[in-house]
Amino acid sequence: MLRLFGKEAKQELVKLVHGKCLKVLVYGEYQYSCCVADVYYNGIFVQEVLLKNELAWHYVAYDQRVELATRLGQRELASGYNQT
Repeated sequence: MLRLFGKEAKQELVKLVHGKCLKVLVYGEYQYSCCVADVYYNGIFVQEVLLKNELAWHYVAYDQRVELATRLGQRELASGYNQT
């Protein structure tokens, strides 16, 4: 089921990270010189929380790590699925 994220996703993200000390691990770059990174707070992988709560999409065009797709239960990565 496709969900629109907007306000709900922003509220969850703010709840998770606002005012916290974050660990940002940049592992790539895409158009317009934007960084692609993993964000952690107190050992919690922030993107994984959002993904598991269906508040974000995993864009395999930018992140093709099999271990992340496996943890998220995504079989689409192996078949070349792209949710862009």
